[in-house]
Amino acid sequence: MELAYLLLTGSLSGLVSVLGHSVLWSGFELLARPQRETYADLPLLEVILHMLAGVGLGLLFWLSWGLAAIVDVAWWLRGLSFGGLCVIALVLPLTISTLLAQPQAWRALAARTARWITTCLIVGLACGWSWARHM
Repeated sequence: MELAYLLLTGSLSGLVSVLGHSVLWSGFELLARPQRETYADLPLLEVILHMLAGVGLGLLFWLSWGLAAIVDVAWWLRGLSFGGLCVIALVLPLTISTLLAQPQAWRALAARTARWITTCLIVGLACGWSWARHM
């Protein structure tokens, strides 16, 4: 499996996850009561961070050799396993530490955490699918 292909897959899936999450969150905000703050708007820097995180996660997937220890499973199960491990190792500790430091900002933190969980899972699924296609 080529490294460049997985890096591109990770980058694009990071962007797709941000787009999909923004669409879903916008729909949720339309159905909910109008609030002063909106969490569907994303600054460009955060979009770039999700794209770069997708590149990094694609590299980790490649370095783990597509989670070679998990054998005889479907591509989506391999991808969800990788994405879930990334959520546990990256998103969960950062969310807990931020919540402990700033307990009053839990709504914005929930939106941000959901975006990062979405990014990890979609990158994992995209890498698992592309790995299965080429191996």
